[in-house]
Amino acid sequence: MPSLVADTHALLWHLVEPRKLGKAASRAFAAADAGRWICRVPSVALVETWLLHERGRLRIGPAQVLDAIAGHPGYAVLPLDVEQAIEFGALPAIKDPMDRMIVAAARVTGSRLLSADDGLRGHGVELVWD
Repeated sequence: MPSLVADTHALLWHLVEPRKLGKAASRAFAAADAGRWICRVPSVALVETWLLHERGRLRIGPAQVLDAIAGHPGYAVLPLDVEQAIEFGALPAIKDPMDRMIVAAARVTGSRLLSADDGLRGHGVELVWD
């Protein structure tokens, strides 16, 4: 089964502003919604969602994100583990710590990354977007 890791913005856009998604990202989320692909949601994406919600930049919080994906068999929350923490150290070129943890999650799980962030290209993960 194809495996994806969702960047925070990609997951949030899928849930609240799907028109912002690239065509390939939209197809990938549809496959996860249908249970044909597995989309891993790094726990750090929930932390980032909480931070955006607290700052008033986002109407939904982590509880709503979890509720939205709970009914779909193609989603799994990915806890932060030792392997990801070690992989984080191999990515010093990524300055944003949240992005760095999300890329580490994709690398450790051997997943493609759902992200519009071109700055994450070239770090050993395939981006899925357009």
